[in-house]
Amino acid sequence: MRKVMYLEFERCIGCRACQAACRECGGHDAKERNYVEYVDFFENRQTYPMLCMQCKDPACARVCPANAIQITEEGVVLSAMEEKCIGCRNCTFGCPFGIPKFDFEENKMYKCDMCYDRTQHEIAPMCASVCPSDAIRFIDHDEMMDLRRRRTQMNLIEGKKPSENNKWDYVPEFFGVYSD
Repeated sequence: MRKVMYLEFERCIGCRACQAACRECGGHDAKERNYVEYVDFFENRQTYPMLCMQCKDPACARVCPANAIQITEEGVVLSAMEEKCIGCRNCTFGCPFGIPKFDFEENKMYKCDMCYDRTQHEIAPMCASVCPSDAIRFIDHDEMMDLRRRRTQMNLIEGKKPSENNKWDYVPEFFGVYSD
């Protein structure tokens, strides 16, 4: 059974455990590669987790002139390979989610790669393994599809319609993302 990431933004309680776990993940050089953002800081304190959406056609990889950003067979978009990255920062400007970050001291890009060293063996990424509210989950594909169906049904019952032509269209099927 294939495991997938599943996000439910409204479950986020803003504890930032996901960021702390990301910093502690091996190979991350004590840098967090995911973020917790405010929905609208001036209106309320509601937060949501922001990590790489593993786009179907990732803009960060498409705009890289050095072909430093690789995509695995499973569709995971990896951080730029240090030996290839030329430090142009095109990836940071190209990503519609603002995920890739650039370290000016080390002259390299880093981003969430879904803890590929873990997820390739179906072990939950660090962020999902510590999230106390289940805003970030690593679950079976069938379970995700069931949650998506139920979510869609509830949205239709509540009269909510999906918006068209937005950045979420880039998110692949294997990555469940929901926000009301």
